Amino acid sequence: MDDGSEDTPPAPPTPAEESAAHIDQIIAKAIRYIKAKRGGDLAAILLAGSAAQEALRAHSDVDVVVLVRGTESSHELVRVLDRIIEIRYLDLASAEEQIRTSPRCPVILCTARVLFEFETAGSHLLEQARARFRQGPQPLTLYEKIRLRTECLHWLGKAEDHHTHPALARYLFSVYFDECLRAFYQLRGLWPASPTESLQFIGQRDSALGELLKRALVAPDVTAQLVVGHQIAEHLFKEIPSPARID
Repeated sequence: MDDGSEDTPPAPPTPAEESAAHIDQIIAKAIRYIKAKRGGDLAAILLAGSAAQEALRAHSDVDVVVLVRGTESSHELVRVLDRIIEIRYLDLASAEEQIRTSPRCPVILCTARVLFEFETAGSHLLEQARARFRQGPQPLTLYEKIRLRTECLHWLGKAEDHHTHPALARYLFSVYFDECLRAFYQLRGLWPASPTESLQFIGQRDSALGELLKRALVAPDVTAQLVVGHQIAEHLFKEIPSPARID
């Protein structure tokens, strides 16, 4: 007896399946573009960022690192369907140097994956990045800590100097705020989190600082923001001395 199962249409794909297929199509087009453009000097194509972690949002770019032979360091933006593809071209020697010295490169590449490679060039580089990530950032000297403190307070002072011009003061305070985030990671010996995760990351490791940072962002006016700014500095740099006086 025919139960009609052969006439039943297949279930439509879920939004997640549609999204995955769409992203796969975008990545495949980007790979074809890069291969056609680079030709014989192409060593590897790596997918990095949120796309590599399958965490793309509606406005996320697709980050691609292209390893080439020779000497090169350049960027390119292209559009594939509804996505911006940010392509960074690096020669193999420069990529290895950045893994050793850059505060961001090991973080970016430790979660990347290989889309194409020749003679395991991409896999070898990612192994280096993951090993460097496991080692953690280089510890700071006391001089470097004092310099971080001084640079941050410099921007807070600039914001205070212009407190009668609220728009300018808020802009200068935003520079101070970003410098404090950077200082937190360096002082704690941590790799920096992405901008979208930074406040949560810091709050989980230092709840008092995390609360101060949130208060600074929602302060009703410049005066209140500057008050919180000083509290951030007192908390973040409480164990770091000022530069030595010579007068």
